[in-house]
Amino acid sequence: MAPGNGIQTSGSNIKAIEGSSVHQITSGQVVIDLQTAVKELVENSLDAGATNIEVRFKDYGLKSIEVVDNGTGIAPEDYDSIALKHHTSKLTSFEDLTTVTTFGFRGEALSSLCALSDSLTVTTATAQQSPMGTVIEMAPSGTIKSRSGKVARQRGTTICVSGLFTPLAVRRKEFERNAKREFGKALNLLSAYALVPCTHENKGVRLQVSNQPNGGRKTVQLKTDGSTSINASVTALWGPKSLENVVDLDLQFLVDMDRTVARRLKDSGEGDTEVKVKGLISSFAVGCGRTGTDRQFFFINGRPCSPSRVQKAFNEVYRSFNTNQSPFIVANFILPTNACDINVSPDKRTIFLHSENNLIQALKVICHPSHSQLPS
Repeated sequence: MAPGNGIQTSGSNIKAIEGSSVHQITSGQVVIDLQTAVKELVENSLDAGATNIEVRFKDYGLKSIEVVDNGTGIAPEDYDSIALKHHTSKLTSFEDLTTVTTFGFRGEALSSLCALSDSLTVTTATAQQSPMGTVIEMAPSGTIKSRSGKVARQRGTTICVSGLFTPLAVRRKEFERNAKREFGKALNLLSAYALVPCTHENKGVRLQVSNQPNGGRKTVQLKTDGSTSINASVTALWGPKSLENVVDLDLQFLVDMDRTVARRLKDSGEGDTEVKVKGLISSFAVGCGRTGTDRQFFFINGRPCSPSRVQKAFNEVYRSFNTNQSPFIVANFILPTNACDINVSPDKRTIFLHSENNLIQALKVICHPSHSQLPS
C-alpha cells in the first residue's frame, strides 16, 4: 500500500480512548444545554412519584440548579449506581424500549451531569429513613466521593448541580454569554411539563420554579397548584385571560399503518392505529389566535417533544381560516407505544412516528373546522 494514504502497513495508530475522556465526550452529547439538564432532573422526580417539585435556579443557572421533590427517595442499596452510566431501574432488556412509559430510561442523566459540572450533590431519604436524609457527594466519574453527611429531610430527593459546563471551557463561556436566553428556554420547557406531565402524573404535581440573581432577591417564575386540569395550569402560568377564545382539543381518528411498519411489527397486512389528541387550541374565528407560535406545546403519550411536521400541519390548517394569526396549542397525542420510537436523540425531544405521513394527512382532515370533532 502506498505511503500517505492514511492506512498503516505495520503497527497500529488506532487505540482505545481513555475511559474518563469517553465519559466526558458522551456526557456532552446527552446534556447539551441548561434546559436539558433541568428537564432530566424534573423527569427523575416525576418518575419517583413526586407530587411536589421545586426547581431553584441561582443566577439563571450559572451558579447552581437545585431540584427538590417529595418522591420515593433512593434506597441505600442503590446509592452506588445512581450516577453510573447506563444504570437504570426502567429497562431490563432492549425490547422494553417498545413499551417504556417512564420519562427516564437510559441511565445517562446523572452520570452526564457529574462529568459536566463542578459538583453534584444528592440528598435523599426514603419513607423508612425520614426524617433523616443522607448527603451523597458525587465524583465526576459518577462514583461516590462521600456519603457520610446527614441532614434533616422528609421523604424525597434533592439534587444540586453547581457550575454547569465548567469542565468544558467553550461551552461554559457560551452559557455565561447567553445565560438569560438559556434560562428563558428552560422556563418554556418547564411550562410544557407544567401543562401535561404535571397534570397527568401522580394524580397532579405542584411545580414551582424560582430564580435568585447574583446579589438579588429570589423571585418565583412559575407556580402551579397540583391540579389535574390543563386549564388550571394554563391559568396559573399565564393568567385567566389566556383561556379566552380557547376551545378543547379532543380528537380521535385512525391512521393507516405503512406496509413496511406493519411488516416490522409482524402484523398481517396493513392495519390501523388509533390516535387520540387531547388538549386545547385557539378558536378558528378571526382575531382569536396569537401573533406568534410561542405558545405551542406538543406531547406524545405525555412526553414533551418537538414534532415539527405535526406543528406545521396544525398551523397550515389554522391559517387557512385565520390568515394572520397562529393558534395557542396544547396537544397530547395518545397512541400505542409501538407506533412511535422515543429512543432517537439523547435529549429525548425527537420522537419518530411510524406512518407519520398518514398521521399528518388524517390530522389535517380531522382538524378542519368543518369537521364535527373540532369546535370552531
